[in-house]
Amino acid sequence: MFASHAISSQGSSLLEMEILDSNELALRLKVKESWVIEQSKRSRTSDPIPVFRLGKHRRYRWGSPEMNDWLARRVGGTTTSRKTWS
Repeated sequence: MFASHAISSQGSSLLEMEILDSNELALRLKVKESWVIEQSKRSRTSDPIPVFRLGKHRRYRWGSPEMNDWLARRVGGTTTSRKTWS
């Protein structure tokens, strides 16, 4: 984990936000790091993971409104069901 920052939202309550790299985000989401990187590219998906750059490095704001909204869309979204054999 890189850093944890307290951020004021329009002078009201403080919320914690962590800055993660792609490996740390992959661990939190329980996916491969390559998936996180692919899903962060605007050209690869219609709903990319919110990302910002520090130089050439991708970073993710865990706990940010953008990340929370993205996660909510993913959790609430439909998935293709796989056929199960009995």
